[in-house]
Amino acid sequence: METIKYQKFNETLFTERLSNGLQVNLLPRPEFHQTYGILTARYGSIDNKFIRDGKLQHYPNGIAHFLEHKLFEKEDHDAFDEFAKYGADSNAFTSFTRTSYLFSTSQNIAQCVSSLLDFVQHPFFSTATVEKEKGIIAQEIKMYEDDASWQLLFGVMQNLYPQTALTADIAGSVSSIQQITPEMLYENYHAFYQPGNMSLMLVGNFDLEKIMNLIRKSQAEIQSKPVQIKRVPLFEKKPLPLIKTGTKRMNIMRPKLGIAVRGDCQLDVNERMQYKVALQLLLEMLFGESSSDFQYLYDAGIIDNSFGYEIQLEEDFHFVYFSMDTAKVQEANDAIREILLNAGSKIKQQEKIFELMKREFIGRYLKGMNSNENIADQFDQWLFGNQIILDAISAIQNLSIDDLIKLAEQLFKAEQITEFQILPKEQK
Repeated sequence: METIKYQKFNETLFTERLSNGLQVNLLPRPEFHQTYGILTARYGSIDNKFIRDGKLQHYPNGIAHFLEHKLFEKEDHDAFDEFAKYGADSNAFTSFTRTSYLFSTSQNIAQCVSSLLDFVQHPFFSTATVEKEKGIIAQEIKMYEDDASWQLLFGVMQNLYPQTALTADIAGSVSSIQQITPEMLYENYHAFYQPGNMSLMLVGNFDLEKIMNLIRKSQAEIQSKPVQIKRVPLFEKKPLPLIKTGTKRMNIMRPKLGIAVRGDCQLDVNERMQYKVALQLLLEMLFGESSSDFQYLYDAGIIDNSFGYEIQLEEDFHFVYFSMDTAKVQEANDAIREILLNAGSKIKQQEKIFELMKREFIGRYLKGMNSNENIADQFDQWLFGNQIILDAISAIQNLSIDDLIKLAEQLFKAEQITEFQILPKEQK
């Protein structure tokens, strides 16, 4: 095992790539009661089209999410029941680019690690169980179709990345999932759930040697199969020009506004952690509750407590997304854009509080270290390499105000900004 020591925090990350390709990352924390484990496949909703053995394969939207659901159900038991038997909570989620399976527990850690690896690496799909699942997922899809916040996000996605897999709901549509068969699930499973396309992260109170030996023994029986696949690029050369605006009407009382900024630069794995923390700090200085612009917009009734923003950073794309409920849609739209397009000069005016903001941000990250779940969830082998939340603190310390000004001027451009509105249905 390789070790990465964090002397300031008295923490050591142990990493090993097994002979079958599985990347194992272990962060023992004996002072904690809870242990959190997450097994991730580099496979998400955008991967429904790929080249296998020289032939283009195209699968229904939502198949990655469907596969996530079905892996829990075995021929003679349900994996959720297995974890419950050991006193553990378990769950899973699918994103645009990843599928993750996780557990948290304060007991029976070895059994939970074994169960996690076992149920993900031994699939069972039958026609009867697949047909049953279609009804369950269809209800989930219909629920999200009525969720105005979810519809706002995907309205924005359709503007940001037109004619790409990013515009499809992660769960697919009611019609697309009807096309899914057990054979399709097995084909996608064997294409993407190879150990070399997966990583395991364990954080908490466990015996390092015991758990590592357990994992090695388990994986000695799981070998990568010679399936040759080639991912289809999300964009042929570069993204199409974004769509500037869009609207949709739903049964809501107050309008919803979504504004997004599309990143237009490619980031190396060694740059992404620094880029993300710089962007987080930049947005906090511009839109945090203590910023003058936020206070003005709030006091003017242009935004309220529904206002929020998030960063979506992936290997091949990234964007910043703002969302809010507001009766003053145009005023909010104009104000957010004005702040973004003048962000560089606004940051220059805050030079006196920059170091204070950095210290506040470091405090937030230090607080986040109290959560094993937070550490494990933010680990992403393909996005950040072996960097974890502990590396973010030194990344913040290394930031200068000029870094934020440069980032603001590079990212916030008028041609890279889009907006989408969800409006109340018109009265007849």
